Parts: sequence; C-alpha cells; structure tokens
Amino acid sequence: MANKFIVFEGIDGSGKTTQSKLLAEKINGKYTCEPTNGDIGKLIRDILSGKKCEKETLALLFAADRVEHVVDIEQHLKKTHIVCDRYVYSSMVYQAIQGIDLNFIMNINQFAKKPDILIFLDVDVEESFKRMNGKNKEIFENKEMLNKVRAKYYEIIKKRLFEPKYGYIKINTTGKSIEEVHDNILTELREKNIF
Repeated sequence: MANKFIVFEGIDGSGKTTQSKLLAEKINGKYTCEPTNGDIGKLIRDILSGKKCEKETLALLFAADRVEHVVDIEQHLKKTHIVCDRYVYSSMVYQAIQGIDLNFIMNINQFAKKPDILIFLDVDVEESFKRMNGKNKEIFENKEMLNKVRAKYYEIIKKRLFEPKYGYIKINTTGKSIEEVHDNILTELREKNIF
C-alpha cells in the first residue's frame, strides 16, 4: 500500500496540532506543518505575530514556503506516511478573507501536491477561544476573524476546491476529549479504507 499524505485543517484551537501529531505517531508517519521551520516559514511567523506586510506579499511567502515543503513531502513519502498540520487550504481560507482573489491564490500554489485526505476539525468559536485562553497571539486570533475563517472552510469543502483523492473528513471537536477525537479520526480513516 502506498504511503499516504494526510492534511489537518481547522480554526485555531480546533485541535489540529495535537491530533496531527497523535495520528503521525499512531501510523508511524512523519509529522510536518505549515508555515515550515525553514527560513521562509520563520519570516511568515514573524509577520503573523504582527510584523507589517502587504497581504499579497504574505500570500506569495506562503506559496514560496510551500514549494520547499512539497519537495520535502515528496522525499519523505517514499519512506513513510506524512501528516501535515495546515496546508494549501489555509492559504485559500486566510488569504481569501483578506480580500485576495481565490484564482490568484490557486495560481501561485499550482505546484502544490494534492493530499490523499483532508481532515477538517470543526469547533465552536467560543470553545476555540477558551482553548487559546482568550489571548490574541496572532493577527487572525480573534472571535470575528475565527467566525470568518470557519465559514470559509465550510465554503471550500462544499465547493470541493482542490479536492483530495479520498475527499474530506469533518469531525466536530466541540466538547470532546483528545482521546474521543483521536478515536473518531481513526474510525473515519478506516471507513474510507485509508488504513
């Protein structure tokens, strides 16, 4: 069976990082994330922390970071499964709500590798905010923005944009323990015959 490329998406506080790391460990895969820890990814993190930058520049930086990331993903897929915390869908969501045309976003990301499956972790915005302790750590972490982000994810999934090979899995994490969500993910992956 070929190694799988699995992507996790969702608003901040949905449990993406925790669940992607748990799944990578469970399937003996490699965990990775975007922005990456490379030079471009570090620059992006500075901007997300409040450093000034034009929205188009940020979109191009994410795309550039992804070029390098995809090369890395392709290499590792030869040996193991890849579980990625955020990917091109985050660009489609966050940059579109800043007013960047979706066609522009897709054009600068045309080299992006389609994942096998996208796991969208949905969470109520109020709970998301509680999980983040109500701190505005990054420019997108406020309730109004989180509601817009959540709605945009729904739109992308409904329109089946950049649809993964095995489609989408949507799991509500509101009020659920880490273990419950992990079990739900494994059940859904088995039902789709991913593993």
